[in-house]
Amino acid sequence: MRAVPDPRCGRKTKHDHAEVLVCLVAGFLAGRTTIRRSLRWCEKHLEELREYLPLKNGIASPSTACRLLSGTDGELFALEFMEWAGEIVSTKGIHLAVDGKALRAAMEKVKNFRAPMVLNAVDAATGLVVAQMPLKNKDCEIKAIPGLLKLLDIQESIVTTDAIGTQTQIMEQILSQEGHFVLMVKKNQPQS
Repeated sequence: MRAVPDPRCGRKTKHDHAEVLVCLVAGFLAGRTTIRRSLRWCEKHLEELREYLPLKNGIASPSTACRLLSGTDGELFALEFMEWAGEIVSTKGIHLAVDGKALRAAMEKVKNFRAPMVLNAVDAATGLVVAQMPLKNKDCEIKAIPGLLKLLDIQESIVTTDAIGTQTQIMEQILSQEGHFVLMVKKNQPQS
Protein backbone atom coordinates (compact mmCIF):
# COMPACT_ATOMS: atom_id res chain seq x y z
CA MET A 1 0.00 0.00 0.00
CA ARG A 2 3.06 2.24 0.06
CA ALA A 3 2.53 3.05 -3.64
CA VAL A 4 -0.71 4.84 -2.71
CA PRO A 5 0.28 8.45 -1.86
CA ASP A 6 -0.71 9.87 1.52
CA PRO A 7 -3.07 12.80 0.81
CA ARG A 8 -2.74 14.28 4.32
CA CYS A 9 -0.59 17.21 5.37
CA GLY A 10 2.73 15.69 6.52
CA ARG A 11 3.38 17.50 9.80
CA LYS A 12 0.25 16.46 11.71
CA THR A 13 0.05 12.78 10.86
CA LYS A 14 0.11 10.37 13.77
CA HIS A 15 -0.69 7.16 11.86
CA ASP A 16 1.17 5.81 8.85
CA HIS A 17 -1.17 5.93 5.83
CA ALA A 18 -0.20 2.47 4.54
CA GLU A 19 -0.87 0.98 7.98
CA VAL A 20 -4.31 2.63 8.12
CA LEU A 21 -5.17 1.24 4.67
CA VAL A 22 -3.95 -2.25 5.59
CA CYS A 23 -5.98 -2.16 8.82
CA LEU A 24 -9.11 -1.14 6.93
CA VAL A 25 -8.60 -3.92 4.40
CA ALA A 26 -7.98 -6.45 7.20
CA GLY A 27 -11.20 -5.44 8.94
CA PHE A 28 -13.23 -5.64 5.75
CA LEU A 29 -11.71 -9.02 4.89
CA ALA A 30 -12.73 -10.16 8.37
CA GLY A 31 -16.33 -9.38 7.43
CA ARG A 32 -16.73 -5.91 8.91
CA THR A 33 -18.83 -3.71 6.65
CA THR A 34 -18.12 -0.18 7.87
CA ILE A 35 -15.01 1.83 8.65
CA ARG A 36 -15.92 2.02 12.33
CA ARG A 37 -16.50 -1.74 12.63
CA SER A 38 -13.36 -2.50 10.65
CA LEU A 39 -11.23 -0.37 12.97
CA ARG A 40 -12.93 -1.79 16.05
CA TRP A 41 -11.99 -5.27 14.79
CA CYS A 42 -8.40 -4.06 14.40
CA GLU A 43 -8.37 -2.74 17.98
CA LYS A 44 -9.45 -6.17 19.24
CA HIS A 45 -6.69 -7.82 17.16
CA LEU A 46 -4.00 -5.20 17.73
CA GLU A 47 -1.35 -7.58 19.06
CA GLU A 48 -1.86 -9.98 16.15
CA LEU A 49 -1.63 -7.09 13.67
CA ARG A 50 1.59 -5.89 15.31
CA GLU A 51 3.21 -9.14 14.19
CA TYR A 52 2.97 -7.70 10.65
CA LEU A 53 2.78 -3.91 11.14
CA PRO A 54 4.53 -1.55 13.60
CA LEU A 55 1.31 0.32 14.57
CA LYS A 56 3.36 2.37 17.07
CA ASN A 57 0.41 4.71 17.70
CA GLY A 58 -2.22 1.99 17.72
CA ILE A 59 -5.24 1.97 15.45
CA ALA A 60 -6.39 5.18 13.77
CA SER A 61 -9.75 6.70 14.64
CA PRO A 62 -12.64 6.46 12.19
CA SER A 63 -12.38 10.20 11.48
CA THR A 64 -8.67 9.85 10.63
CA ALA A 65 -9.44 6.90 8.35
CA CYS A 66 -12.26 8.84 6.65
CA ARG A 67 -9.99 11.86 6.04
CA LEU A 68 -7.34 9.57 4.61
CA LEU A 69 -9.80 7.76 2.35
CA SER A 70 -11.47 10.96 1.14
CA GLY A 71 -8.19 12.13 -0.41
CA THR A 72 -6.96 8.73 -1.58
CA ASP A 73 -6.90 7.92 -5.30
CA GLY A 74 -9.50 5.14 -5.40
CA GLU A 75 -8.32 3.66 -8.70
CA LEU A 76 -4.70 3.46 -7.54
CA PHE A 77 -5.81 1.93 -4.24
CA ALA A 78 -7.90 -0.67 -6.11
CA LEU A 79 -4.97 -1.54 -8.38
CA GLU A 80 -2.62 -1.91 -5.41
CA PHE A 81 -5.15 -4.08 -3.62
CA MET A 82 -5.63 -6.31 -6.67
CA GLU A 83 -1.86 -6.63 -7.09
CA TRP A 84 -1.53 -7.64 -3.43
CA ALA A 85 -4.45 -10.07 -3.70
CA GLY A 86 -2.88 -11.53 -6.84
CA GLU A 87 0.18 -12.46 -4.80
CA ILE A 88 -2.04 -14.45 -2.45
CA VAL A 89 -4.60 -15.93 -4.85
CA SER A 90 -3.27 -17.41 -8.07
CA THR A 91 -5.36 -16.93 -11.20
CA LYS A 92 -3.11 -19.13 -13.32
CA GLY A 93 -4.78 -22.21 -14.78
CA ILE A 94 -8.29 -21.60 -13.41
CA HIS A 95 -11.71 -20.88 -14.92
CA LEU A 96 -12.29 -17.13 -14.80
CA ALA A 97 -15.79 -15.81 -15.47
CA VAL A 98 -15.71 -12.16 -16.57
CA ASP A 99 -18.98 -10.23 -16.36
CA GLY A 100 -20.31 -6.75 -15.75
CA LYS A 101 -22.85 -6.29 -12.99
CA ALA A 102 -25.14 -3.49 -11.85
CA LEU A 103 -25.07 -2.85 -8.11
CA ARG A 104 -28.83 -2.52 -7.81
CA ALA A 105 -28.85 -2.25 -4.01
CA ALA A 106 -26.92 1.00 -4.36
CA MET A 107 -29.42 2.40 -6.85
CA GLU A 108 -31.33 4.64 -4.46
CA LYS A 109 -28.07 6.15 -3.22
CA VAL A 110 -26.91 7.51 -6.58
CA LYS A 111 -28.09 10.47 -8.61
CA ASN A 112 -30.45 9.86 -11.53
CA PHE A 113 -31.23 6.42 -10.09
CA ARG A 114 -28.64 4.67 -12.25
CA ALA A 115 -27.14 1.67 -10.57
CA PRO A 116 -23.33 1.74 -10.38
CA MET A 117 -21.69 -0.84 -12.64
CA VAL A 118 -18.63 -3.01 -11.99
CA LEU A 119 -16.69 -5.49 -14.10
CA ASN A 120 -15.77 -8.64 -12.18
CA ALA A 121 -13.36 -11.50 -12.82
CA VAL A 122 -14.57 -14.40 -10.69
CA ASP A 123 -12.87 -17.72 -9.92
CA ALA A 124 -15.72 -19.96 -11.10
CA ALA A 125 -14.72 -22.81 -8.74
CA THR A 126 -14.76 -20.75 -5.54
CA GLY A 127 -16.94 -17.75 -6.41
CA LEU A 128 -14.12 -15.45 -5.27
CA VAL A 129 -13.91 -12.10 -7.06
CA VAL A 130 -10.22 -11.95 -8.03
CA ALA A 131 -10.37 -8.58 -9.82
CA GLN A 132 -12.88 -5.80 -10.18
CA MET A 133 -13.09 -2.38 -11.79
CA PRO A 134 -15.83 0.24 -11.96
CA LEU A 135 -17.71 0.88 -15.21
CA LYS A 136 -19.42 4.10 -16.25
CA ASN A 137 -22.15 2.09 -17.97
CA LYS A 138 -22.79 -1.30 -19.59
CA ASP A 139 -21.41 -0.06 -22.93
CA CYS A 140 -17.96 0.43 -21.36
CA GLU A 141 -17.66 -3.29 -20.61
CA ILE A 142 -16.11 -4.14 -24.01
CA LYS A 143 -13.35 -1.55 -23.53
CA ALA A 144 -12.73 -2.50 -19.89
CA ILE A 145 -12.32 -6.27 -20.26
CA PRO A 146 -8.79 -6.13 -21.79
CA GLY A 147 -7.64 -3.80 -18.98
CA LEU A 148 -9.04 -6.11 -16.33
CA LEU A 149 -7.38 -9.13 -17.93
CA LYS A 150 -4.01 -7.32 -17.99
CA LEU A 151 -4.16 -7.17 -14.19
CA LEU A 152 -4.31 -10.97 -13.98
CA ASP A 153 -2.03 -13.88 -14.76
CA ILE A 154 -4.36 -15.84 -17.03
CA GLN A 155 -1.74 -18.20 -18.43
CA GLU A 156 -3.39 -21.62 -18.93
CA SER A 157 -6.68 -20.22 -17.57
CA ILE A 158 -10.03 -20.53 -19.31
CA VAL A 159 -11.78 -17.17 -19.58
CA THR A 160 -15.54 -17.08 -20.16
CA THR A 161 -17.71 -14.07 -20.78
CA ASP A 162 -21.20 -13.31 -21.99
CA ALA A 163 -22.01 -12.23 -25.56
CA ILE A 164 -20.93 -8.62 -25.03
CA GLY A 165 -17.37 -9.84 -24.44
CA THR A 166 -17.23 -11.83 -27.66
CA GLN A 167 -14.88 -9.44 -29.46
CA THR A 168 -11.76 -10.01 -31.56
CA GLN A 169 -9.74 -7.62 -29.38
CA ILE A 170 -10.68 -9.56 -26.23
CA MET A 171 -9.82 -12.93 -27.82
CA GLU A 172 -6.45 -11.54 -28.94
CA GLN A 173 -5.79 -10.21 -25.42
CA ILE A 174 -6.51 -13.62 -23.87
CA LEU A 175 -4.29 -15.41 -26.39
CA SER A 176 -1.46 -12.88 -25.93
CA GLN A 177 -1.50 -13.72 -22.22
CA GLU A 178 -1.39 -17.47 -23.05
CA GLY A 179 -4.93 -18.06 -21.85
CA HIS A 180 -7.85 -19.91 -23.40
CA PHE A 181 -11.42 -18.76 -23.93
CA VAL A 182 -14.97 -19.98 -24.29
CA LEU A 183 -17.09 -17.13 -25.59
CA MET A 184 -20.79 -16.95 -26.41
CA VAL A 185 -21.47 -16.26 -30.09
CA LYS A 186 -24.88 -14.90 -31.02
CA LYS A 187 -26.43 -14.02 -34.36
CA ASN A 188 -25.07 -10.47 -34.18
CA GLN A 189 -21.54 -11.75 -34.93
CA PRO A 190 -20.31 -11.90 -38.53
CA GLN A 191 -20.19 -15.39 -40.01
CA SER A 192 -17.18 -16.70 -41.88
